[in-house]
Amino acid sequence: MSTSPDLSRKPDRCEYFEFYHGYVEKVPPGKLWELLESQSSELKSFFSKVTEDQAMVLHSPYTWTAKQVLGHMIDAERIFGDRIHRFAAGDPQEQPGMDQDPYVTNQDFQRTPLKDLVAEWSHCRAANHLLIARTKEEAWNNRGIASGHLISVRALIWILVGHVAHHMDILRHRLT
Repeated sequence: MSTSPDLSRKPDRCEYFEFYHGYVEKVPPGKLWELLESQSSELKSFFSKVTEDQAMVLHSPYTWTAKQVLGHMIDAERIFGDRIHRFAAGDPQEQPGMDQDPYVTNQDFQRTPLKDLVAEWSHCRAANHLLIARTKEEAWNNRGIASGHLISVRALIWILVGHVAHHMDILRHRLT
């Protein structure tokens, strides 16, 4: 796997739109590759200590259970991975935004065993990790339009990692 300084460099704010700034900031400088890989074992370890009943509780003021949050993380992992894939390949097609609520509402994350949700997310991350590792370095600077805004492949990779860090922080607060 490549660990080029170009990808390890935090994306400039002009490489993504403001909505994603908090996710980019969740990734410490120089830790992108490490977190891209280690988040899978972190997520597995965390959820190994959560029971099915705990994962199905709705904690006010939140609107999703832990299972639904994990489902959202699966959906986002797929969508960010697809954007990385398309933009790195030079696909010029604008990508639509993601309204997260219908994804959660129209999937039955509550009925799905927690271990299966963890496995699904882990498989999605493994696929994205392999995709990113084989992406040519020059493609990390490619840009495309997603959600009506210009965004770079490098920024999408940082956002992918930062999104998981964001939700894991919230889940740790809620469930420990």
